[in-house]
Amino acid sequence: MADRDAILQQALALSPDDRAFVATVLEQSLSESGDAIGGEALLAELQRRSAAYRAGTTTARPAANVLADLRRRQAGGASE
Repeated sequence: MADRDAILQQALALSPDDRAFVATVLEQSLSESGDAIGGEALLAELQRRSAAYRAGTTTARPAANVLADLRRRQAGGASE
């Protein structure tokens, strides 16, 4: 079996339509194995978080702040 870096490079060389197809099939395979959250599981998690926020048992932050923090982490500007 080829190593994952070689497979990744081959996949990235595909046309946009073919990459989208591969991405969809991979995403579906993760959902089927339980490794990814999606569908009903995602809806249940969103409902749980929304209920916790409305009940006052959790807080919220502006999306712009969350995205800025994520960008800093990706750039290596923050350590956790």
